[in-house]
Amino acid sequence: MAPMLRGGKAAPTRQGPVALAMVAGVAAGLLVASWVFAGSHHTALANGSSSGGGVGGGTVVPITTAGTGAVASLQAEVQKLLQERDAAQQEVAKLRAQVTSGSAAGTAAAGTCPDRHTPWGPTVDRDKQYPELAEFLKKVAINNEVLVAVSNKNYAWPGGMLSVWAENAKRAGVKNMMVVALDEDTKTNAEGFGLPAFRMDIAIPDSQKNAGSNHAVSALKFRILQNFIKLGYSVFLSDVDIIFLQNPFEHLHRDSDVEGMTDGWDNGTAYGYNDVADDASMGWARYAHSMRVFVLNSGLFYIRPTQATTDLLDKLIYRVETENGWDQALFNECIFFPSRPGYKDPSVTRRVLDYMLFMNSKVLFKHLRHDKPRFDSHMPVSVHVNYHPDKFERMKAVVKRYVDKDLTALDRFPDGSE
Repeated sequence: MAPMLRGGKAAPTRQGPVALAMVAGVAAGLLVASWVFAGSHHTALANGSSSGGGVGGGTVVPITTAGTGAVASLQAEVQKLLQERDAAQQEVAKLRAQVTSGSAAGTAAAGTCPDRHTPWGPTVDRDKQYPELAEFLKKVAINNEVLVAVSNKNYAWPGGMLSVWAENAKRAGVKNMMVVALDEDTKTNAEGFGLPAFRMDIAIPDSQKNAGSNHAVSALKFRILQNFIKLGYSVFLSDVDIIFLQNPFEHLHRDSDVEGMTDGWDNGTAYGYNDVADDASMGWARYAHSMRVFVLNSGLFYIRPTQATTDLLDKLIYRVETENGWDQALFNECIFFPSRPGYKDPSVTRRVLDYMLFMNSKVLFKHLRHDKPRFDSHMPVSVHVNYHPDKFERMKAVVKRYVDKDLTALDRFPDGSE
């Protein structure tokens, strides 16, 4: 009996390959036979029509009625063999297709994808998992992609951070955006200033209730994302303390499971560097090398619906809901820490977005604005006010600088916080 896969389906057997070999052998034999016969037949005819003065001194053999009948019979046999060859070749093609589709069906039945990093899209069956959200996304998403903010009423009041976020995203040309509203006030206010809103009731886990309002809300994002991924949508998840100045979808590579902005501020901190520890007590081996890269920011990242990201979200949800940990720290641990004894990492592929385009506020306030030639001409895709507590005031200053073209709009702010 064939071994059983998950779901009760039998594993693919070896009958398909054996059948392929048998049919292919028969076809090859028939083909060779037809070639041999055809060659002999043409030789016989040539010899029969030649004169007696040839090298072999052959004799002309007259073609009798019986001989003509034999030739016709042989021709009919050849035609039959050729037809059988063609039928055998067609059967080989059918069996090959069945083996291929059977393998794919077996993989699907096991709940896996042929490639863990190949994104899937919406289907009728997927829509059944969350029909209300599926219907909503059909109206909002473009190319199965959507820009999503998560907010409660603390940020959703008219003229507040969510409103400024939405206004600037629209100005940048983003049409496929929405907010996941965690309460009815947020939904009402968002719809009031023209932002599509979908209501989700998700309770803050006990492990995060003492984390502070913004971190508690942020901890919900992974369970929210899971719903979009299951339905087959790619999500550009954004905190509301971000100003978009260009359409972010036009600056993605779409070659990785996750593309995220960095908290780094130069090539080394953003993309990684070789860090050397010095332990003089080790003598000859005093220098030990390590690789360091500053974290991806969990407030702005693009994630595709793949098996790898599904595994990532499952692991993140479990950790966020059972540990008193910062969601950004857990996010990076699950992405970067390797498999080891007792632990299997999700093995997602990841890309760090250009830190000068998807800019954090340290890059802008501490570095870029002091490089006047570059500051005057450079246009980022987004600015995330993640390094400074006076978020809303700096957000409005960023708008004045880049939208209103006021080159002095940032001057009153210190590099860091006071």
